[in-house]
Amino acid sequence: MASAFKRVGKDRYRVRLSPEEIGVLRGLPEQLRSVLDAGEPDPVTERLFPPAYRDPGDREQQEEYRRLVHDELVAAKLANLDLVAGTLDRGELRQRRWTVELTEEEALAWLGVLNDLRLALGVRLDITEDFDGVVLPDDPDAPAKHLLSYLGWLEEHLVAALSSA
Repeated sequence: MASAFKRVGKDRYRVRLSPEEIGVLRGLPEQLRSVLDAGEPDPVTERLFPPAYRDPGDREQQEEYRRLVHDELVAAKLANLDLVAGTLDRGELRQRRWTVELTEEEALAWLGVLNDLRLALGVRLDITEDFDGVVLPDDPDAPAKHLLSYLGWLEEHLVAALSSA
């Protein structure tokens, strides 16, 4: 299978995916946005925003840290979602492949969003260890686990494109 991401210039990257893949990806940013916008404690937001201070005796420092930076961190994730959604809207069908070129900023936004989506899905599936991608046919979570593997595959290819010379 060809790589989904390719460096096409000093700070430019091309994404080429099937229309089916884009169909799957289009709704994911809004699903993550709804979790971030809820503003309520949730296992997903706890995973996306882990505590800076884990010791129960550091509760005050943790609350202060959260008060100072949490809104900024949420705003950065929402901005990444906006960038990714914009690129999904901007892409075009070329030779039966959906294609869009990304700036480095957009590629990094994709990387952050893909990682956040993987983490969120892993929490929802209660996957606490590395997932090896093996999915049993009768697993009721099979579609979600296949999506988790796919998101990991995309992230891996994007990291390779970002790291290429």
